[in-house]
Amino acid sequence: MRYFNVIILGPTQSPYEGGVFKLELFLPEECPMAAPKVPYYLDEATGWGLEVSELKKLLQEAKSNGITVRALVVINPGNPTGQVLAEENQKAIVEFCKEEGLVLLADEVYQENVYVPEKKFHSFKKVARSMGYGEKDIHLVSFQSVLKGYYGECGKMGGYMEVTGFGADVREHIYKLASVNLCSNITGQILASLVMSPPKVISFAI
Repeated sequence: MRYFNVIILGPTQSPYEGGVFKLELFLPEECPMAAPKVPYYLDEATGWGLEVSELKKLLQEAKSNGITVRALVVINPGNPTGQVLAEENQKAIVEFCKEEGLVLLADEVYQENVYVPEKKFHSFKKVARSMGYGEKDIHLVSFQSVLKGYYGECGKMGGYMEVTGFGADVREHIYKLASVNLCSNITGQILASLVMSPPKVISFAI
């Protein structure tokens, strides 16, 4: 058996709001400690593309095994292969998530590291909007960072995520969860703010 000493806050809009409660949990060793993951593999023959037909197959296998898949994580551009998904491939992924009701978690922190001239990065948000999907049509979380994507600025721990397609209650809980974590260092915060709102070139007449 595994022992856990857990402290939780009382749920809002309930008689227990504002309270702090202590729980002692005893879980058997075979009880999973994390949500199950369903891995998928990229197709080298298509330039490391993501085959939606394979995703559908894996999703059905997961369901048959009693696993409820909630989200799809896509890293684009990729690490360590450096591949960039084709726009048509991204559209198929967006459509797949829309049909299956999956949250699309788009890790796009390497978007500035595309070195093949004929390859072009497209954000999943831009692709979804080009397909006619609006703010409330698809659940999308986009991630960006200043840690790896510009000039090898390792150690500058600044990043952010944009959450779209979620209700105000869900966004509030995500904000609370993020607020309890340690913040990045000062230089990381400054760089993150500059990424979100780049400096403007100002010309002066002399």
